[in-house]
Amino acid sequence: MPFLKNFIPIVLSLLVMLFISIFWHKISLPYENINDIIGEYSKKNHHQFNDTLRFIIFIFFTLLVYLISFLTLNKDKVKSINDIIFEKQIDITKTKNHLEKNIYLLIFVLIIIFNFCSSNLPDYNLDIFHEGQLLSGAINYSLKDKLWTGSYINTGLFYDILNTKIAWYIFGNESIGSYRIFNLLLNHIFVFLVILFAYSISKIFNLSKNKEIIFFITLSLFCIFFYNITYLHFPNYRDLFSIIFLICLINTQIKNKFYLLNYFLIGSLSILSLLWSLDRGIFLNATIFFFIIVLLLRKKLFEILIIILGIISLWLLFLLIVGLSEFNEFFSNSINILRYNELWNGIIHPQPFSDEKNSTRATKVLIIFVLNGIILINYLIKRNNDLNINSKIFLVITFVLSIFYYKVGLSRSDGGHIVIGSSISTILFIILLTYKLVRMNLKKFLLDIIFEKKFYLINSLLILMIFTFYQNSKAHSWQNFLSFKSRINNFIALNDNFFLKSNYLKFINQMKIITKDSYCIQNLNYDPTIYYILKKESCTKYYLTFNIATKIDQIKFIEEMEHSKPKIFIVDSNEKKYSFSAFLRFPLIRGYLDEKYQSYKNISENKILKRKN
Repeated sequence: MPFLKNFIPIVLSLLVMLFISIFWHKISLPYENINDIIGEYSKKNHHQFNDTLRFIIFIFFTLLVYLISFLTLNKDKVKSINDIIFEKQIDITKTKNHLEKNIYLLIFVLIIIFNFCSSNLPDYNLDIFHEGQLLSGAINYSLKDKLWTGSYINTGLFYDILNTKIAWYIFGNESIGSYRIFNLLLNHIFVFLVILFAYSISKIFNLSKNKEIIFFITLSLFCIFFYNITYLHFPNYRDLFSIIFLICLINTQIKNKFYLLNYFLIGSLSILSLLWSLDRGIFLNATIFFFIIVLLLRKKLFEILIIILGIISLWLLFLLIVGLSEFNEFFSNSINILRYNELWNGIIHPQPFSDEKNSTRATKVLIIFVLNGIILINYLIKRNNDLNINSKIFLVITFVLSIFYYKVGLSRSDGGHIVIGSSISTILFIILLTYKLVRMNLKKFLLDIIFEKKFYLINSLLILMIFTFYQNSKAHSWQNFLSFKSRINNFIALNDNFFLKSNYLKFINQMKIITKDSYCIQNLNYDPTIYYILKKESCTKYYLTFNIATKIDQIKFIEEMEHSKPKIFIVDSNEKKYSFSAFLRFPLIRGYLDEKYQSYKNISENKILKRKN
């Protein structure tokens, strides 16, 4: 009977999942497109919030059915709402002797350093679209000395502009090599912070010393594999402030003389995360708001005030640094991107349990969300569970962050974005699974011999395995490590032409001659790299024209064109080069070009237009 009481809620939840999956495409809002934004959604009459609504319904009703059925069948095993909200926090301090754990932390840090210093340097051809966004954003700022008033920023101030500027400053060379080395460094700094996150979270579960170390090592190995091996070339550092937030959140649950500082730091992340990466910042601000609600329910008013102080202080500092004009443009730019980005850039999320493209990956992700929710529900409502309230608060906040984060996978549902969007949820699942494993009765499974008596040997072997993987992979070697300094110096000094394909280089060489007397250039062909290579500012703030969305955006583009009056304008020679080409998406701009410009010459895949008269 006890087995059935636990089994029935799971079966009912599974049936709800399957039912919602069957009617996935029936869950739909009336399509509207008052701004005539052209993209995948407009092609299929797909409302921009359809996938978000489907995801919410899938997760909410699956977990709701589990909760109701569990409460109905197990009334004698659950806590009251009052007991759940006001469960007494335990005092977790840093009094344990963690010498062994610190040694393992040091080993992981050394592995990360070895990985960075021995990597084959990223000498592949330049990604004209994605990398050009970052390079030309930086050169635009250098030439215009303006932020949002000079460039229409898509991803975030640091991502689009400042990171590349910092790279050029650190390495003393304005080159593609400098930018790429810095990005590689940022990814490894991010992995280092993830290891610190694993180190920190292992404290709040109040485990025995050996089990705490096992937890830390297991989570660290997974995170290194996930971020530094499987998805090495993703810009994982965009999630940097989310990891910092989680570290601070953990530290709010550990009593020490500086623990209140973490509340202030959490508040300060409100604006910092938005400047680092806009969408991640929105997810983080929503999570901070939820955290404040949790604190309010637990009557932690002083802690709330500290968070609000952190928020206000950093927002005011930001306003003072950039000035009112840039501040207003930041708001306008950010709201426009958040409102319309999904409409022109979205890819429809696949139906779970179907044969649609990327459905298998998406289904696994949704199942992990449900499993995380079910596990947390059990920890929250069951009496006599072994998880302390400090850990529960952290896990629930992380679960909420993971839900917001999956908007990345919902908005642009290709394989890569689904993985990135589910990263927090995946790590949370590994945390819950690892905790469950280390809390098992080891003697029952004869594992106490391994984890207690042979503890150091087993864990040393685990770390040696990952180190050996690095050493044996094609991208790493001791020779690379020993020649690190000379390789870096040579790489950052490489001429930018080295990274360009021959056809593009031919185009650039001719454009240097054509634009030698122009202080600015402008294009409409999804090539943001040209501004950086030619060292010319954009004649409008839309150096990444792919981001233009509404009719108002097109009108602003035309107004800035009329002000700057560029003599030369670049478009695609093939109007059907892309499914949603600029010619198709921007009819107002096309009409303006037909009126003001005439064909001058074709170079490779580009048509050069010359201003009439």
